[in-house]
Amino acid sequence: MSLRVHLKRDAKHPAVDAAGVKRFIKDVLRSQAVEDGGVTIVLTDDAGIRDLNGRFRGRDQVTDVLAFPLHEDDGAGVYLGDVIVSLPRALAQAPRFHNDPESELARLMAHGVLHLLGYDHHTPADGRRMKAAERLALHRFTPGTLLPDPGADTRA
Repeated sequence: MSLRVHLKRDAKHPAVDAAGVKRFIKDVLRSQAVEDGGVTIVLTDDAGIRDLNGRFRGRDQVTDVLAFPLHEDDGAGVYLGDVIVSLPRALAQAPRFHNDPESELARLMAHGVLHLLGYDHHTPADGRRMKAAERLALHRFTPGTLLPDPGADTRA
């Protein structure tokens, strides 16, 4: 039994710390008592998420996060599904939610993973339950672990 996190991102996006993202997603899963399962996190752009939103949800619009639950055995255990995040949208909307860009990215990834685990927010009661789980998951977030310091020189 183990937790497996796969990260996919476009080369054109700012660098993210893959190890930090994987560690955070595993912490989110553990916050929900999940000790076995696989998840893929995809960091894309607004065009990519708009395409997926249109094809799979019938909504031709940009959104910040999509979750595609699967819950199938992938040979290594249960594969929970995919979470797609528009990185430009996360960075742009951070101030609206009183977050720094990294915290907003963490919030969206946690939100998507919770959707994979069956959480939703269609009713006020469901929304409160999901928000409480999101707060619990974000309590495990350590700033400085997902995105590099924008002032740091990341050239090798």
